[in-house]
Amino acid sequence: MKISKQRACVISVCCLWLFMLLFVLFPTLLSAHAANRTVRVGIYENEPKIFVSKSGNPSGIFIDIIEYIAKEENWNLQYVPGTWAEGLARLEKGEIDLMPDVAFSTERDKKFSFHKVPALSSWSQVYARKGSNIQSILNLHNKRIAVLEGSVQQSTFKQFSSGFDLNIKLITAPSYKAAFEIVARGEADAAITNRFYGLMHAKDFGLEDTAVVFEPAVLFFAAKKSSNEQLLNVIDKRLLHLKNDPKSIYYSSIKKWTTEEIKLKFPAWLKIFGLVVGIILLMSLAGSIILKRQVDVRTKELQLVNQEMDQRIVERTAQLAEAMKQAQEADRLKSAFLATMSHELRTPLNSIIGFT
Repeated sequence: MKISKQRACVISVCCLWLFMLLFVLFPTLLSAHAANRTVRVGIYENEPKIFVSKSGNPSGIFIDIIEYIAKEENWNLQYVPGTWAEGLARLEKGEIDLMPDVAFSTERDKKFSFHKVPALSSWSQVYARKGSNIQSILNLHNKRIAVLEGSVQQSTFKQFSSGFDLNIKLITAPSYKAAFEIVARGEADAAITNRFYGLMHAKDFGLEDTAVVFEPAVLFFAAKKSSNEQLLNVIDKRLLHLKNDPKSIYYSSIKKWTTEEIKLKFPAWLKIFGLVVGIILLMSLAGSIILKRQVDVRTKELQLVNQEMDQRIVERTAQLAEAMKQAQEADRLKSAFLATMSHELRTPLNSIIGFT
């Protein structure tokens, strides 16, 4: 009986030690597993959001985001280049784990899983050759429009334009660059792209943005349906942290790939108006400076005149005081002289005629 109790006690102690050992080693084992995890990421050409640079390196806003997350989570990233349609097909087959820059739609939600915190927001816009005079969607009647094959813009624009009963021919292209090239060659009248790509590259193809804007969209990293949920949860957690920090790689990447590269274009009339206003302001400023200097000069002149007047008044006052003093002295001498003369005249007469 005692031996059974001793064995039970020994077994309990061993189990306790084993539990403590697993508790200590489990996080290390998880980290080691995470460090060895390879995440396959699709990549296509959609600069500045995602593209392959001239040096052959994956680049863009989505790449900066996933590279940061991979560094923090000890992932090994393996990029799989291809077209947009190829990337979505690979994702659906499970040949890649993540596809960046995917806009959410109910149709895609049936095939793919999305995280909850949007990575970026964007919208679609129509670009055409300069002088096309496309002011509204009605101007697209009987036009040929180039659109990215398999993009949400393709299906959305069909639905968007159908409400206006327009005859529009859509020409699919494997990339946004190819869509712009088709328009530049005159094989299409306009192209649809997102705001990021259009702002950065329209000028390179002699195109300009039109007033036709549609489909505000939020963009995500997508995974195969009901798979890689852990990856998406980690992306959510990291994105939430990045977006709450104004100095994070998230905001610096957006500034790097958009603000620094995009130069705002102003209409000619606005430039002329700005020049005229600038000249008027400069003339006003110069006039103010000249007027101020003239006022300062006249003020100094008046101060000098006032000082001279004060000095003259002081001098004249002193002269008047001296003249008054001299006049008083002369009057005193005159009185004394008259008194003396009167006395002198009386004395001889008194001696002659007496005092009676």
